[in-house]
Amino acid sequence: MFGKLISLYYKLKYRRLDKRVVISKTAFIHHAGTFILKDNKDATIQIHDNVYVGRFCNIHTGSKVSIGANSVLSDYVYLSTLSHGLDPLKGPIMQQSSFDKGSIILGENVFLGFGVKVMPNIKLGDWCIVGAGSVVTKSFPEYSMIAGNPAKLIKKYDLNLNKWIGINEFNR
Repeated sequence: MFGKLISLYYKLKYRRLDKRVVISKTAFIHHAGTFILKDNKDATIQIHDNVYVGRFCNIHTGSKVSIGANSVLSDYVYLSTLSHGLDPLKGPIMQQSSFDKGSIILGENVFLGFGVKVMPNIKLGDWCIVGAGSVVTKSFPEYSMIAGNPAKLIKKYDLNLNKWIGINEFNR
């Protein structure tokens, strides 16, 4: 049944797994990924043209996750806008309601390396490059190269020089 649903919608510009999950027909979704939408009519996942989503990728939301055109999410990438309840007076953690902490918006041509984690309420501008294993806890503008835990700016692309410039070279 699921295969028939995909092939039926594949002929359209966008595949719809659910009215809240929209995947461009030119996107490639590798196997064993998980998309979780909280029971909320506003929760959406949008995957635009020519996006590559690697193996074992996890995308969880109660609001919005948008992945811009031509972006790459390597294997084991985790994007989540959700958080567990952590109130000791409300019982075991897994029995508490989760809540949404804000959308994740990835611009066009964003690259997330192997095992990157993107926390809630994050916007990465066009051409953001995120090093493998990084944990993104804040937003970064376009043409940023970031890495680490938490991720920090390590380079910016200089459109005048047409090359990546290390942060130590900015002040020269």
